[in-house]
Amino acid sequence: MAKRAWFALVVLVAGIGLVAAPAAAAPAPQASLVRIDVFSAAKGGGRPAPPAANCTNDDPSAYGTTPVFTGWTTNGLDGKAHLNRSTVPSSLTTAPADLQAGFNAWSSASHAPSFTVLTDGTLTKPTANRQADFMFGRTGGSTIAVTYTWRWSDGLYESDTLFSSQLAWREIRETGDGCNEAVAAYDFQGIATHELGHLYGLDHPPNDRFATMYAYGYTGETLKRTLATSDRNGITTLY
Repeated sequence: MAKRAWFALVVLVAGIGLVAAPAAAAPAPQASLVRIDVFSAAKGGGRPAPPAANCTNDDPSAYGTTPVFTGWTTNGLDGKAHLNRSTVPSSLTTAPADLQAGFNAWSSASHAPSFTVLTDGTLTKPTANRQADFMFGRTGGSTIAVTYTWRWSDGLYESDTLFSSQLAWREIRETGDGCNEAVAAYDFQGIATHELGHLYGLDHPPNDRFATMYAYGYTGETLKRTLATSDRNGITTLY
């Protein structure tokens, strides 16, 4: 009986030794700010609001062809863009539709991921949270808008945009030549389309005055709503 008891104890101990230890939890992804893109008002715009627009009629004959890239692409996040409607100036009654049109300009010209604009945003400043957020707030000086981009440790890129609440904004009537000289304010759809180019991975092409991704914005200008040659070349290269 003693020998049998000793044998049973050995089997019991061996069985305990075979129990698998619980797996360690994977570390949560961490975000690092990799870039801040500042979109500046061209000379003659900014604050205080000038008496007349400083835009120039669109000139396709002057289009450049060479895009500039930021070094990343977006995977579409969750396919949603979150606009904080409470921060939008009262002069912009169609802001969600304007932002949606900006996304559509890029995705319809390429295989870039499409986004659906929602008005459920709550952020008042760009914050790494693994989604695309848009809001109005203080940017300082004559900065029209600023886009912040983070890279998460699992490879995800996230971009948020802050539009200036200190500048004059309007839903500008298109005149057919990309410039409405009668409106000394910024066109939200065109400015938003520019900022979304950064989300998709495009940078400012130098000296390409009529490109959507040109580094300066003009009052009365609506030409940035549609893509110029370098913009199309860039987005189709990336996607």
